[in-house]
Amino acid sequence: MRNYLFSGPFAEHIKNHVQLKQAVGYKYEAEAEHLLRFSSFSAEKYPEASILSKEIVLEWCSKRNYEAQANQCARSSILRQLAMYMEGIGIGAYVLPKGYYPAAQQYVPHIYTEDELQRFFHQTDQCR
Repeated sequence: MRNYLFSGPFAEHIKNHVQLKQAVGYKYEAEAEHLLRFSSFSAEKYPEASILSKEIVLEWCSKRNYEAQANQCARSSILRQLAMYMEGIGIGAYVLPKGYYPAAQQYVPHIYTEDELQRFFHQTDQCR
């Protein structure tokens, strides 16, 4: 377990949340790295915040122009878990609704029929 130095108005809550997740058996290292970046973000932009407001959550969760939708969803999910933890201990926090940012459509492979395969190989046999 790495000792993270969280900062900003939610530092103590983030630290306790990470410790709780790790205490119940989750590695929670990559998630802690995301929360470390969130703590720096909140320290810089919202140093006086007393609650995790919708404004803060939506700004942090907004899609970056360089990232895939899956990354945005992962970042949002991690912050959602923190918000649910904070709500659970009586601290005001906006909990992003589940599925707020839908995951990208999953690739559905095409399974060729017997007929399609026969026609495909017939055509390839015609090639020189």
